[in-house]
Amino acid sequence: MNKFDVTAIGTAFVDIVANVTEDFLEHYSLTKGQGNVLPISVLREIRKNLLDSRVIPGGTVANAVAVVASLGGGAAFIGKACDDTTGENFKRAFDETGVKSCVPLVAFDRDVDRATARCLVLVTPDHDRTFAFNFGVCEEIDDADIDVETIRNSKILFIDGQMLVSRRARQAVSLALKTAKDEGVRVAFNMHDLNFRAVAVQEVIETIRSQADILIGNEREIRGCFEIDANAVDLDAFMGVLAERGQILAMTRGAKGACLFSHEGVSTVPSENHQSVVDSTGAGDAFAGAFLYGLARGFSLPAAGKLAALSAAEIIRVWGGRPEKPLSVVLKSYLDSVRP
Repeated sequence: MNKFDVTAIGTAFVDIVANVTEDFLEHYSLTKGQGNVLPISVLREIRKNLLDSRVIPGGTVANAVAVVASLGGGAAFIGKACDDTTGENFKRAFDETGVKSCVPLVAFDRDVDRATARCLVLVTPDHDRTFAFNFGVCEEIDDADIDVETIRNSKILFIDGQMLVSRRARQAVSLALKTAKDEGVRVAFNMHDLNFRAVAVQEVIETIRSQADILIGNEREIRGCFEIDANAVDLDAFMGVLAERGQILAMTRGAKGACLFSHEGVSTVPSENHQSVVDSTGAGDAFAGAFLYGLARGFSLPAAGKLAALSAAEIIRVWGGRPEKPLSVVLKSYLDSVRP
């Protein structure tokens, strides 16, 4: 019997979440609503000028497995961090939530900007989020960091598409993929914020297309990965054809909910109540984690999608991308109603 419902490989980020004005974004030449990659030293300078910031362990797939654990599932995370305060906080948070942490801490070196990955999540009054981040040592992950035994004992391996951009990390992920395929572990990818116009990302796209059993992304990311024109209106039909290849595809659409595609057909998942939005950080991560938990536990596709929407709705009621209360308790009635 598999010990872990979901094991993830991704970026060991710590999020620093703060409310800012649009003038603040302009002052630092940050592109609103998007990701801005900056040197660690610049991120430190920006952080000094943030008021009432909250430090919350984050990272896309890391948040997702935290949700898996919160739902009562077995979860593990494979990544890399430094032995700085940020890295220690990241590992401690997983210890507290019951996620197995396979994250070696390597030496911190301020002089060469070698540090744990971090992300400033800057929330403007319209609830839009702007990200300023640096991957730090995440991209230094190598074969020695891949816990193959944990992967062998998992139902689903969830890989952050960003881990395929770095050549060194891509080699390590290849080992994880081979292990999963050899052991019959299903492979899921997310496509968080990939630059689909970059030449270097074409190899990433091919890997995702060919290796994914389960693919999760928003509409822009799905269109980019499968090279569907932004003006095309037959996206649903196209995705249905892809699902016939045996893949499961979850396409999130923000307030419009999500569309799920598989060989069983197409399901539409409406979004849940968004009246109590505090911070939308991690909503997509929560959706992914809960969706994969549902699939790992044998839920039907619509039931897994509904659980994902409910979990995302809970996440946006609090600061950061992780639950404050156990989702296994908060969503107990629904979980009891759909468990096989």
